Amino acid sequence: MDVPASLQDFSLIRGGPFLPLRRWLHLTPSRRPHPLRRVLALPLLAWLPLLVLTVARGEPSLHAFLLDFPIHIRLLLSVPLLLAAEPFVDHRLALAARQLVTSELVPAEHLHALDAAAREAKRLRSLGLVEAGLLVLSYALSLVQELGEKHAEWLTGDGRHPTLAGGWYLAMSLPLFRFLVLWWLWRGIAWSFFLFRVSRLPLALKPTHPDFTGGLRFLCNAQSSFSLVVFALACTTAGITRQLSRMGPTEDPLRYATPQLVLALVAVLLVFAPLAFFSRPLLRAKRLGELHFSTLAALHSRDFERKWFGAEVGTARAPGDPQPQLLGAIEFSSLADLGTAFDVTHRMRLFPWSRRPLLSVTIAALTPLAPLLILDRQFLGLLVQLAQKLL
Repeated sequence: MDVPASLQDFSLIRGGPFLPLRRWLHLTPSRRPHPLRRVLALPLLAWLPLLVLTVARGEPSLHAFLLDFPIHIRLLLSVPLLLAAEPFVDHRLALAARQLVTSELVPAEHLHALDAAAREAKRLRSLGLVEAGLLVLSYALSLVQELGEKHAEWLTGDGRHPTLAGGWYLAMSLPLFRFLVLWWLWRGIAWSFFLFRVSRLPLALKPTHPDFTGGLRFLCNAQSSFSLVVFALACTTAGITRQLSRMGPTEDPLRYATPQLVLALVAVLLVFAPLAFFSRPLLRAKRLGELHFSTLAALHSRDFERKWFGAEVGTARAPGDPQPQLLGAIEFSSLADLGTAFDVTHRMRLFPWSRRPLLSVTIAALTPLAPLLILDRQFLGLLVQLAQKLL
């Protein structure tokens, strides 16, 4: 089956009226990308001026800046990860979109509807008004942010007005990070809209498919590609938690880990929630599959019992009738195969989930918590508290 042109170059990253500007700023990979240069250029543009301006201001600003772990994690780790995730996620989602055609889940007569859904998703991705709105929102959040005594000394000297480094942070570094986060959120919305359109097509789901989801498990695997984005956000959350712990350590390790646990729960819900669109077609396929297999199993069992137990169920075989050959009889094999297929249909899930993708997103959200707990000597305390609550 031929893949529509809209799916051959399907991308939720490339495109849009601001594409040349984003390529110039290394926000989007070019046709011949230089991954290391692209991942490092923009974070250094956001972080290096902060260091230079803080050094020019001298102590104690430099000391406060070097100890401001959330800033370093956000700009030197989270921002590069958000940039590095783009080609990886884009490739995985494009493969999933094409798999809908190559696995013949979408019948040939409905490929035009799939093509329309892909074009609509790319149109949403390329809306200049949305992109400009995200940029304005990123700056607006920085402009309304109030600086006070709780902020680091390098960021605000007198407790109210930003320093030169603080001004660069509010004008460039922080809006950049927020724009990348909002940008990923919008791409996720566009992809979710595409999945919604696909779920409304007359999909050729297979109740006997061994993945127990009618052949849709690859969508769950594709969703797990967002783990890198989740890990980038989790690093930022861990950095903030680390900074707060330095201001006032808590004696409750579980409460200390609560932000990371909440992030893991929210991430799993946001990443895999679009798959719920397929619950209705999965339920329909399961009901039809069980109905068809029930009829088929009844006919097969009738013929099987007639051959091996007599003409009528419960009727003994006449003494003179020849005994069928037992060894190598294909009827027993077909009966077992039919039972296996019926069991697969009965166990068909109503949500196309898989354990490994769910674990990958959860681990990505919780991994930054481990070094954080070790640094603050809370790791063993958290394990003991979890054991007490579970046992």
